[in-house]
Amino acid sequence: MYIDTHCHLDSRDYNEDLEQILQNSKTLGISKIIIPGADINDLTKARDLSTKFDMIYFASGIHPNEAEQFSKESKIKLKKHLEDKKCVAVGEVGLDYHYLDEQNKDSRVALQKSVFESQIELALDFNKPIIIHTRESNANVVEILKEYENSLKAVIFHCFGGDTSLIDCLKCKIYFGIGGVISFKNANILKQGVKKLPLDSIILETDSPYLAPTPHRGKRNTPEFIPLIASHLADSLNLSIEKVAEITTANANIAFEF
Repeated sequence: MYIDTHCHLDSRDYNEDLEQILQNSKTLGISKIIIPGADINDLTKARDLSTKFDMIYFASGIHPNEAEQFSKESKIKLKKHLEDKKCVAVGEVGLDYHYLDEQNKDSRVALQKSVFESQIELALDFNKPIIIHTRESNANVVEILKEYENSLKAVIFHCFGGDTSLIDCLKCKIYFGIGGVISFKNANILKQGVKKLPLDSIILETDSPYLAPTPHRGKRNTPEFIPLIASHLADSLNLSIEKVAEITTANANIAFEF
């Protein structure tokens, strides 16, 4: 069995065939799927999907690229959704410096940091693990998380890119989401990095509809590709795909308390 720990099924990309995708995923052994929060306007849809489909769960959070959405009203909405029995985490939250231009960089970074800290505090208030989005910002993300490391339930580094300095960067439990990038020809840093990860820290994700694995790269990603991602991870770890499925599913069950 598999668990897709990061999959944006609330995207309009699945409006036409979501039920078929879910059925196919079940047939392929995917037992659970987590929809991370990104845009506050999609959060209710994620919750509704989790209500309609037993295999779907969700997280409540605002993506760093949507930091301007954070307000008193949106915080109330985040809290309301965190009270839902199928909300398993705060996320995806963090810092993303990739799209920042020099003209307003300082103010945007300050806003992202403030929103990140506010959502970490929500994770503490609700005793939930926190799903981290970090892009070109690892040092600042770790710096902020260290202020809370003794209280955080767990941290999930979504879309792990191979930076092994993250392995022991915090006192709390850390997990690393491995997705379709593990299949890319130019992913040597990631392929070497996963070999250094503790086996009890590795979980699977697709980040659908993004980052589809080879040979589907550039096309719409779906949770149906989790076994393919697992096979590439198995190759990198020199393990059987069955062992990868066993390990990553057990880790996800612990991380999200399924």
